Amino acid sequence: MNTKTSIPTDALKQFRMRVKGDVVLPQSTNYDETRTLHNLVHDKRPAIIVQASDASDVARSIEFARAQGLEIAVRSGGHSFPGHSMNNDGLVIDISRMTNIQIDPQQRTAWAQPGALAGDFANAAQEYGLAVPFGDAESVGLGGITLGGGIGFLVRQHGLAIDHVKAVEVVTANGQIVTATATEHPDLFWALRGGGGNFGVVTGFQYDLVEVGTILGGALLLPATKEVLEGYVRVSEQAPEELTTISFVLRAPPMPFVPEESVGSMVLAIFPCYTGSIEEGQKALDPFRALATPVADVTMPMPYASIYDLTREATQPKREVVRSGFYQQFDGETMERILEFVAAAPTPFCAAQLRPLGGQMAKVDRDATAFSHRDANYLITVIAAGETAQEDGSVSDWALRFWDTIKDRRDGAYSNFLEDEGEARIRESYAAETYERLAEIKRRYDPENVFAGNQNIAPKAMSAAA
Repeated sequence: MNTKTSIPTDALKQFRMRVKGDVVLPQSTNYDETRTLHNLVHDKRPAIIVQASDASDVARSIEFARAQGLEIAVRSGGHSFPGHSMNNDGLVIDISRMTNIQIDPQQRTAWAQPGALAGDFANAAQEYGLAVPFGDAESVGLGGITLGGGIGFLVRQHGLAIDHVKAVEVVTANGQIVTATATEHPDLFWALRGGGGNFGVVTGFQYDLVEVGTILGGALLLPATKEVLEGYVRVSEQAPEELTTISFVLRAPPMPFVPEESVGSMVLAIFPCYTGSIEEGQKALDPFRALATPVADVTMPMPYASIYDLTREATQPKREVVRSGFYQQFDGETMERILEFVAAAPTPFCAAQLRPLGGQMAKVDRDATAFSHRDANYLITVIAAGETAQEDGSVSDWALRFWDTIKDRRDGAYSNFLEDEGEARIRESYAAETYERLAEIKRRYDPENVFAGNQNIAPKAMSAAA
């Protein structure tokens, strides 16, 4: 597919002279490399990619796109499951070069640009025994993970990433660079924490940092049976808040710590993160170990940032289909469907991800941010992935059939884990009153829906009386 958009030569020349970053066009030698996304299913061809260097570049890019009638997409880490980080025939504001991270260990705060990756931030903060609770993949950009909420390895002890955001620098649809805080543009500040990329292009975050030094992490693999899953639910609900686990039901991969005879067998792979003392952490993991004879147990003390080493291979670019939802109960029938479908998965990269929630995430008032599902007990995600286009059909069919058997039990959606699934699913990410408030804020900050290349919340229409 070729781009169809024609940009006047003089206008493009003037624009390139005004921005400090690089402008990548279809004829540029690095065009294909620059437009490649984490989810390799998507093969989009924008008319122009602006590798912005600062907020001024972002503002000028928005102005240029609007003048030329170009749709806008925004890329930080490029992990958008539905490929919203790119578009066809439009302008992409690529902020992946905006990676500055500044840590203030005395004040326990940090200022970071949205193109910085979660792993790089974790390593920078780890030098001082500090952290922000981002997600479970080191290669995710701070922009996307933060704006959607941020559910990761510290969620039960320290809540969501947005719970630690103190200020946001953002470029609005009219090209204005503003800083949103609890006292300055407070409505925008509220919306940015959970409302996604609907309200502008973020160019900086200020975070409060939490103390996280050495943790008890690693991996605990148990045979995947209904009895083990039932025990996992029971033990997770009784676990201390210092312990967060992210787990997968999958066929055991050929990892160095997996016995050769167990490769390919059905396992529950538990990745724990315990933030208290190592001794107490071992006690907290003992009930999980008691559920069955472990296939492998490589849990150990480690710096918090090292936990991303364990998920690096699993989060490499692939051709993915994802379906996900929040659940109040992880019931027996859902467990049976998970075991049934994973056993019949078309590739070794297909799995069900299980995240017990609660703890600090649930203690923040639902109205404090735009993230509505504070009371969710579980996040369950169907992950279907392959390596070749020839596998796309079987991978997608498996994922959608799997999801169809468990979707009716869900109670809401996580916007960061949605694909292009329609407005109804976007609305599931928010309480009704939250969605209405977001639509009203959208009307005030982006009335023409300039930022529509996302899990879009349309501007609320003005009433006739207004």
